[in-house]
Amino acid sequence: MTDDYRKVLRSINSRASLPVVYASCHAELAARMPAADMYVSLVEGDKLRFPYYVDRMNAESTLTILPRNGWTAYVLDRAERYWMSVDPPPPDGVAPIGTVPSDWLGVPLLDRDGSPIGVLAVQTYEPGTSYCDDDLAFVEFVAGAISLAVQLASQDRELAIRRIAALVDEALDIGDLYARIHDIMKSVLPASRRNIVIAKVDEDAGVFRPVYWRDEKDDFDALPWTLDSGFCGYIYGHLKASFVFEAGKVPVPPEVRQIGYPSKYWLGAPLYGRDRIIGVVVIQSYDQREAITKEDQYALDGICPYIAAAIGATELFQRSRCL
Repeated sequence: MTDDYRKVLRSINSRASLPVVYASCHAELAARMPAADMYVSLVEGDKLRFPYYVDRMNAESTLTILPRNGWTAYVLDRAERYWMSVDPPPPDGVAPIGTVPSDWLGVPLLDRDGSPIGVLAVQTYEPGTSYCDDDLAFVEFVAGAISLAVQLASQDRELAIRRIAALVDEALDIGDLYARIHDIMKSVLPASRRNIVIAKVDEDAGVFRPVYWRDEKDDFDALPWTLDSGFCGYIYGHLKASFVFEAGKVPVPPEVRQIGYPSKYWLGAPLYGRDRIIGVVVIQSYDQREAITKEDQYALDGICPYIAAAIGATELFQRSRCL
């Protein structure tokens, strides 16, 4: 096994975040073939998402959900590779999206049952360039590695959910509970290692009150803020669901009155109790290299109901001890 194969395996075994894995695999691909342009696409219901997308000719947001079409959909529908310069052309009606490359190679990402969950595609716009059989073998190897990384990340999210759910049955001090929640979230939400806020809703006072605060830029851990302020206010007053923001890629909703130090990425999700929002969890990144992804949003959506339940159970236990 050559060193580039070993580097891909080390990236997967490191259990790094998916954006880091995608970028590492791209670096290995680009080092041995004309693959400066590469993307990873994942299935989202009947649509597609591109969590990693590097293309010098066509820009795309990694947070956008797009229709299922083009050569990417063709690979998914057949669960087989498509190699532009070698394979027969797709049937009428299946056309590339964007600029037509000199060569394009797409390989399905398969789960354990062999069902396609996405596509790894490399392409070159350099005139006269094309891929070879050795390139195909390496792209197929990298696709298998990325498939494994995606599935391992999903398992990690499920494990984090179970660990937080188990906190409901533990008699913890409320301060210890927040620290335990944070420790668990660090393993599946990398940006939370340095920046996480948990705030409760005080409807009578009309404010969010922070109860757990770790932030590199802002030090407002004892200061409440109004329920109509910032992205938290947008979640509480308008969206009623999670929201993920990337500076320069996602427009700021007109309802948002921004507060605090501007972040590169921001993710927040509501905590619900008895059909009303009782708090919010916020994770943000000030570093362009530490992206917050849709996977992070889905992970937080899955975790938040159990955070709310754990907080409710702990607060009830503490009140009962005071009686």
